[in-house]
Amino acid sequence: MGLRALAIGALLCLVIGAVFPYALLAMNTAGMSSDYITAGAVFLFFLLAGLLNPLLKGLKPSWGLSQAELVTVYAMLLIASAIPSWGFTAELIPMLPAVYYYATPENNWAELLQPYVRPWLVPHDPEAIKYFFEGLPKDAPIPWGAWAVPIAAWCSFILAIHLMMIALMVLIRRQWVDHERLIFPLVQLPMDLAQEGAPGSRMGPLLKSPLTWAGFGVAFIALSTRGLNHYFPFIPPLQFSPYLPLFHNAMVLHLFISFTVMGLAYFLSLDVGMSIWLFHLLTQVQMAVENTLGYTLPGRQDLFMEGSMSVSYQGMGAMLALVGFGLWTARGHLRQVGRRISGRPDAAEDRDEILSYRAAFLVLCGGSLYAAGWLWLAGLPPGAVLLFLLVAFALFYGLARIVAEGGLGFARAQMTAQPFVVTALGTDYVTPPGLATLGFTFGWAGDMRTMVMASAINGMKLADAGGVRGRPLFWAMLLAIGVTLASSVWALIWMGYTYGGINLHWWFYNMLGQLIHGDSAYKVANPLNPLADFAVVGPRFLFTAIGAGLMGLLMYARQRFLWWPVHYLGFPIGATYMISSTWFSILIGWSLKALVLKYGGVGLYRRLRPFFLGLILGQITCSGFWTLVDFITGESGNIIYVGMQI
Repeated sequence: MGLRALAIGALLCLVIGAVFPYALLAMNTAGMSSDYITAGAVFLFFLLAGLLNPLLKGLKPSWGLSQAELVTVYAMLLIASAIPSWGFTAELIPMLPAVYYYATPENNWAELLQPYVRPWLVPHDPEAIKYFFEGLPKDAPIPWGAWAVPIAAWCSFILAIHLMMIALMVLIRRQWVDHERLIFPLVQLPMDLAQEGAPGSRMGPLLKSPLTWAGFGVAFIALSTRGLNHYFPFIPPLQFSPYLPLFHNAMVLHLFISFTVMGLAYFLSLDVGMSIWLFHLLTQVQMAVENTLGYTLPGRQDLFMEGSMSVSYQGMGAMLALVGFGLWTARGHLRQVGRRISGRPDAAEDRDEILSYRAAFLVLCGGSLYAAGWLWLAGLPPGAVLLFLLVAFALFYGLARIVAEGGLGFARAQMTAQPFVVTALGTDYVTPPGLATLGFTFGWAGDMRTMVMASAINGMKLADAGGVRGRPLFWAMLLAIGVTLASSVWALIWMGYTYGGINLHWWFYNMLGQLIHGDSAYKVANPLNPLADFAVVGPRFLFTAIGAGLMGLLMYARQRFLWWPVHYLGFPIGATYMISSTWFSILIGWSLKALVLKYGGVGLYRRLRPFFLGLILGQITCSGFWTLVDFITGESGNIIYVGMQI
């Protein structure tokens, strides 16, 4: 790994941190840094590895980047892609001043919330808050001083969280990569793009294959009809998003067609692919039966619950069981890790890891202590801090596992940690300051469609396959976090004061803060006690237990019976909006792979591999291309989806 790769990676991280958020939030285009697919990283890497690098090699061979350098750059882009939008910055920054700006006599936040918000968590200057949402007067400077303390506090906290995520993946990497041999479908395309060709060749084998460009052309041309229609309405766009209502609208299936998702599904094992679409259909049937019978759990449905309340808690139980079973399966590896941490000479070697096991353990412990202390100072009681961090990181870990094994570029948990903690402990124990603090934590553990933990393990897998070893990769990831965090925070604040937040993206600058703070205020005004309100709390945890039990049975059958056909991976996420938008494309990709293997065998499967990689590359490149066109022409609202509907 050289300084050249770090410099290029940092420059491209700057693009991901500042340019792509501008495209999403100000131009209202597709989210290039929004999901586990890391579309912005793929697009930039394609320009680097497929266009710029061959040009450099043509001018002078030594100017070209090696495979190791390309892998390093992409690992940095993976980390960067998890920060600017749904991963952290766009979720948090507009939410901070929203607790004051959107306060009204009707919602009574001045009494229910504002007295419990620690002064170092949010900006307080009334003019700075007003102009963030309404735009600065002409020639007025951006009031950076009003943001200095909260930005420093939040950045230090999220840095600890990101370090914990990376350290945890270091400790588990060998189990997933070497022992269980997970597929990691999301790294297939960048791995092939980084591959070097024959000596003297400027371009790798993937981009030389006609099948790659055939798949690329299918996706690019089909989706470009939407981009052209935005500029020339007489050109009809192809439609990719029909709905199928069933049983008098008790059940509605979204038949969205995504070339990206079809391409990824081709690289899944057949049992995992079937698990995703099958459990989505089964969950839809469950909710249709509930709707038909008029059954619902008592109480109010919390934010970011996917599907019905019963399905949400059922999914939480399944996710917790998945994490528990995964850690139990990894007990042999973790025992070796513990021996290495304690300095036993016969322990597993860790020279190939980006951190030594001892360093990773210390980072995990240090980050945990800092994050826990930070949340306690912010107002969350110690017991709630412990339970919240455990549940939140269990969800992160489970999703990282699902992304690594299932290759889901678009995934989310069926519920978040915050309502689980409040339901388990009660509002009296959590306290009003704790409820206000839990509301702010939705900025990094709520409406999450991507996270650093999944990016880190994908980056480690890619580095392992690309021959990039040792400690420097950790510092490259840390550089990516620093550059992206700084540039994205700057971009979010600059856009607010330049254009006025109320004129920007409706979800991030307008709706999200109102929903979250409104939910926190509701909980303060409407106490919940696990014992006194057992009629409300009991059924929720009953469905949590049902979900955990069913997941346990599925995992047991998978381990014990060779003939068992159904994988368990799709069960914890079957009802999410992400899966409802992608299940049909997964079914198509799964069906095509099944047919190829049945009638053409492994040989035909490998020969067709470039075509499906081309489908992924074509759709992502099409989205990036039209974003560039819109930027040049000054257009907005021309959304070419990178894989699923927003």
